[in-house]
Amino acid sequence: MSTRLYFGYASNLDQLTLVERLHHPPTLIGIGMLPRYGFRFNHPNPDGSARANIVHSPNENVYGAVYEIAEADVSHFLNSEKTYDFTAVSVQTKNGEVGAFTFISSQNVSNIFPDQAYYDTIIRGGKALKLPNTYLTSIMNRLPNELI
Repeated sequence: MSTRLYFGYASNLDQLTLVERLHHPPTLIGIGMLPRYGFRFNHPNPDGSARANIVHSPNENVYGAVYEIAEADVSHFLNSEKTYDFTAVSVQTKNGEVGAFTFISSQNVSNIFPDQAYYDTIIRGGKALKLPNTYLTSIMNRLPNELI
């Protein structure tokens, strides 16, 4: 079966969430870091809440999971993330740089925040993958205190 690499940085850090979005189980390759990008809650969800996004930022990095997904799942996956672009990126891993695809949105809105369940999924996934605590704290610091 043909596959491609995918870099998940938000709710798809949570492996159970990702499995629900695909027909074939993904394979976790490992942790990756996307240099010169920053994590934001600035993508508008239709319900008015925020979804995560990444933006070019020369002094930041985004941590996430590198998965191998079945090529046959790509169209289904794209359907679950309709308002994002599936973009090729270069991700740093412990074994060197790899090419992967990730979701990036050009729809950037200020002063919107994620709902609690979405936020909890991101943090749960990041903790399970053992992303750096300082990185997870930086995500938490993007929210008003009542959402933490």
